[in-house]
Amino acid sequence: MFWRSTRIGKGSLIVLAVIGLLTIGVIEFSLHKVKQPWFEQKLAAARLTQDADNVIKYAVEGKHIVIDNISDPNETGLIGEQFTLITTDQGDLDAKLTTTNPNWAGMIVHFLKRAKVKRDDYVAVGWTGSMPAMNIAVLSAIETIGAKPVIITSIGASMWGANNPDFSWLDMEKLLYDKGIFHNRSAAASLGGRSDRGGNLSPKGRELCREIAKRNSVPLIEKQTLDESIEKRMRIYRKELPKGKKYKAYINVGGGVSSVGSAHSIGIVKPGLIKTFPKINYPLRGTMILFGLKGIPVIDITNIKKLATRYGLPISPQPIPEPPSSDVFYRDHYRTGLVALILFIYSILTFALIRFDLKKFFAKRK
Repeated sequence: MFWRSTRIGKGSLIVLAVIGLLTIGVIEFSLHKVKQPWFEQKLAAARLTQDADNVIKYAVEGKHIVIDNISDPNETGLIGEQFTLITTDQGDLDAKLTTTNPNWAGMIVHFLKRAKVKRDDYVAVGWTGSMPAMNIAVLSAIETIGAKPVIITSIGASMWGANNPDFSWLDMEKLLYDKGIFHNRSAAASLGGRSDRGGNLSPKGRELCREIAKRNSVPLIEKQTLDESIEKRMRIYRKELPKGKKYKAYINVGGGVSSVGSAHSIGIVKPGLIKTFPKINYPLRGTMILFGLKGIPVIDITNIKKLATRYGLPISPQPIPEPPSSDVFYRDHYRTGLVALILFIYSILTFALIRFDLKKFFAKRK
């Protein structure tokens, strides 16, 4: 055997380094996009979202509502004003702009599928008027899968949400229902805001919320305390569920106090799909907490920018990306068979150069 008894020559090391760099290049070249599970349903949901978004945009224009192209640079009509009579809280404009991407619907399909929600399964939904674009994405995902939602809305909206008293979220929802885009709408609504009864709205603002519920024929929840409001919501969820059926998931969109219970809960519960809910001492148990503690999967759509970063969705996109786009549709993968073969060959070559005196071997052969 021609075992090496001398140091490895610089020439051999250079050759080995060059081959290593070429190997890395070939491996990187093998990187390719692979469709993620449920791709077709995710794409269908995103395109349905686009259709619904367009209906809202045309309706806004038809009502001669001015679209501010500074706060709404893509002119979607889904970004409201900073202050109105039904504005309940502060809002993050970047987060609101981020929700106008229709590819969010693909992410919601992803969560619903992982929660094992199927056609004709029932899903409880609690949302506000703060993120109408995300509400549309959620409805699109539910419609695409064929699940049946029971929805309760908080009418008030934070800054830049659906806070126009003449075209609130309930108005948008009814329009999309009447147009046949969606086949489900809210079973009930509350004023929203502090204590879920408009505690941080003016008397005029609360009256406007009542008028919004009335003109959309949505029963209004208006209780004296937040605990009573939460209990009323739970009774509605139970009443709307057919005998023999169970809820397969609960979806929360935004920070409605009757759903999350308190701001403290938002800091504890991680956004996204939660299959096992944290069992701790919650200061106040909103409907999301109550469903989660019963072992029902929760899809929590809060902390929008964190979720967007996790799933490859751009923050405040300009222009809005066309579907399919984001990590929920495609992931980069290496061709594992080719990578394994290249690494095997390179390992043998490295072993040969280090262990054998190839110069002596070829001299003997000559």
